[in-house]
Order: sequence, then C-alpha cells, then structure tokens
Amino acid sequence: MSRRNVETQIVAMPDIILYPRDTVMRALEVMHRYGVHLLPVVDERHGEVLGHVSEEELHRIWSTLPLARMSEILTARAAIASEGIAGERPSRLVLVPGGQGSRSSWLH
Repeated sequence: MSRRNVETQIVAMPDIILYPRDTVMRALEVMHRYGVHLLPVVDERHGEVLGHVSEEELHRIWSTLPLARMSEILTARAAIASEGIAGERPSRLVLVPGGQGSRSSWLH
C-alpha cells in the first residue's frame, strides 16, 4: 500500500486509532470490526501520530504475545531502525514474556 493510500485511509476514518497502551489483541479486534489493515498509534495527550501498525505484523506478534502493547512494538521497531542507521546489520528483536516483573522485555 502506498503512503498516499495509507494517509487517505487514515483521514477517511480519523476515529479509528490505537493508543500506546492498547494490546495486540485489542488492535486486531479494532481492525476486524472496521475492516482495516493498518492503523495509527496516537499519543493520547498530544494527538501526535507515533507510528502505524499493520494487521500482518500484529498477527505475527499475536501468536506468541497477544498482550504486547503498541508502545512495546513501536519501541522495538525504533531500536531496529536505529541499528540500521548506525551502519550495522540490525539484529532481530524478540519480545520475551516475563521480563522485568510482570512486564515483557525486548531482547537483542
């Protein structure tokens, strides 16, 4: 899907958004309900778009961590991107259940 098509889809449905605290399960539920395959993750305070998540990406994550939050997904994606910018081959980040306390953690 081209960036222009994505922007058009988001503008056409401005009320269908995700927040950083939303889980993979919640995101897939919203996508299924409204028949969309890509949604923005929006900061609740400022209304700033933090990133986008696709249905395909969420299905991959759901199989192991259905309660992962959008904030964790966007953080891992940013870490991968920053490794690529540094000129190194990005390592694969894996979300491991039961990291610190009850929270999951991303490992290289």
